[in-house]
Amino acid sequence: MIRSDPQKTKERIARLDDYIRENLLSEGSFICESFGQCRTSRCGFPFYEGQMSHVGKHYDLEVLGRPTRIVIVGQECGHGPKCIERSTRSKIIVDGSGKRGFRRRNPHMKGTTSLLRLLLGREPGYDDEGERLLDGHIFDGFALVNYLLCTALERPRSESAFGGGKGHSSETMRRNCASHFLRTLEILEPTVIVAQGKGVRAWIALAARPLRLGRMKEIVEINGKQVDLLTFAHPSAGGSYGFWGNSLRSKYLRESVRPTIRSLLSQPR
Repeated sequence: MIRSDPQKTKERIARLDDYIRENLLSEGSFICESFGQCRTSRCGFPFYEGQMSHVGKHYDLEVLGRPTRIVIVGQECGHGPKCIERSTRSKIIVDGSGKRGFRRRNPHMKGTTSLLRLLLGREPGYDDEGERLLDGHIFDGFALVNYLLCTALERPRSESAFGGGKGHSSETMRRNCASHFLRTLEILEPTVIVAQGKGVRAWIALAARPLRLGRMKEIVEINGKQVDLLTFAHPSAGGSYGFWGNSLRSKYLRESVRPTIRSLLSQPR
């Protein structure tokens, strides 16, 4: 059984919006005090600043009596435009990608769909029924938080592109975003964090203290609380990972992602 506490989520989103308005994005302008430094560090690259996170209306879930707050972490948005409000980001995720259906999503969001289905105790699939969550979509039941709030690319890339481009962030950008990333996690209080890629897992270590290390399943500390951290290859990673987000028959999905999440869900709480 899955239950939601939408009022708690509204209060959580309000706190996040307050932080954003006071420190990051206000009246359409990016006001981060580190922006000038970060932009200078990548002055020769197309740059899209101020791209906020998505938090679903059913973020505060209870699955089979277990509090379940899922945060999936990517590196950066990977495309334009600049100054994307949190509410706009949510519409892009839920009303855009969510309503397309599995087969019409890009590899990143296909893989994200499979991750969410597994974390909610379901099996990966193409069916719409398995993507329903209470009065909405499973994309309403998680937060998509990119570690970086700005995107630096080798060449311009618009929102209409099929997925994000390869980021070219600087060490300065990664260092400066750590405090914003950590504050976002402190407000969201996730019970499980999923890092999409080994690169972003290394960046998370700049903000969250590891308590127990592992290959795919670890524990980190957020605001004095222990949080499960899972690290998988990015769903659009090629090579031995075979662009695993694209196919439900992917070996990596079947032999790495699924058993790791099943192991997590079987742990006593």
